[in-house]
Amino acid sequence: MTIHSLNTKRVGRSAESRVAAQDWRTLVSDLNAHGCAVIPGLLSVEECADIAGLYPHEEHFRSHVVMARHGFGKGEYRYFNYPLPDLIEGLRTAL
Repeated sequence: MTIHSLNTKRVGRSAESRVAAQDWRTLVSDLNAHGCAVIPGLLSVEECADIAGLYPHEEHFRSHVVMARHGFGKGEYRYFNYPLPDLIEGLRTAL
């Protein structure tokens, strides 16, 4: 999987329509009650797999944070290089 193939993959619904279709009253309630909310169906299983498939390829990321180094517990995360994949940019803008 490459950033290019993720960028050029066309999905049936735009990020804006996906975000608009959500039950925001429930999501806001969950955020207020629990500090987080699950947005069901925002990404397809295939889209999740495509994005996750980029993770082992360091060239797609500008920064890699190992949480234990900073006293944040276990785990790690990465920041995508710019330009962001189209799907990620669309969701970032819509949300």
